[in-house]
Amino acid sequence: MQRRGGILGAFSAVFKPKTDFIPLPYVKNLHTLAQCTQCEGVCATSCPEQIIIKDKESVPYLNFMIAGCTFCEECARVCQKLWGEDAPLERKDSDTIAARVSIDPLSCLAWQKTTCVSCKDACGENAIIFSASLYPEIDSQKCNACGLCYARCPSFSINIKSVLVG
Repeated sequence: MQRRGGILGAFSAVFKPKTDFIPLPYVKNLHTLAQCTQCEGVCATSCPEQIIIKDKESVPYLNFMIAGCTFCEECARVCQKLWGEDAPLERKDSDTIAARVSIDPLSCLAWQKTTCVSCKDACGENAIIFSASLYPEIDSQKCNACGLCYARCPSFSINIKSVLVG
């Protein structure tokens, strides 16, 4: 797993505006997330990528600033161990996050005719398509919103918005 390095990695959260709420990959629905405010955050401490943020008395969310989700299911496993059948997280057959990913052409280096394929190199789903070696776009049919491209983009041009509904 490639992570942002040096000063960019250490301080990128300070310079980048706060991202939208991105739900964990195994969330059942919005209603079950109320339980998360009563939890110590075992999902966050169990995440090997350290991308789950859980403040005291808050709902956990994903922060892709340094890495993306590898769908290891560890967050769902510890949640189910704690809550049983009533767990807000459950393992699923498909690895997806309820979010939509897009690329901002105004800040993307490739859209500005500078050679950059950082997002494409990070995407294990081949969901980023380049036209004429420039102009990357997200194939929403292939994208699982894992955030790996977000963590690798040097110009913070990847946008991820939650699409989780009740």
